[in-house]
Amino acid sequence: MGDLLDRQHKYYLLNKKMIEEKYAGQFIVIHDENVADSFGSEHDAYSYSVKHFPIGTFMIREIVAK
Repeated sequence: MGDLLDRQHKYYLLNKKMIEEKYAGQFIVIHDENVADSFGSEHDAYSYSVKHFPIGTFMIREIVAK
């Protein structure tokens, strides 16, 4: 991963518990080391992301309900 994606991934790992509790069953968009938004489908998350952020500056992650 590039440095920017590494930072997004580290943000996820550091905040995993809170993210899993708050966003279970959704797809989240992480940008600038923050959850920018959440969606019910990967398609919606991607559509939002490419409209708001340059490619390569965001990460989409599915949060599986436990």
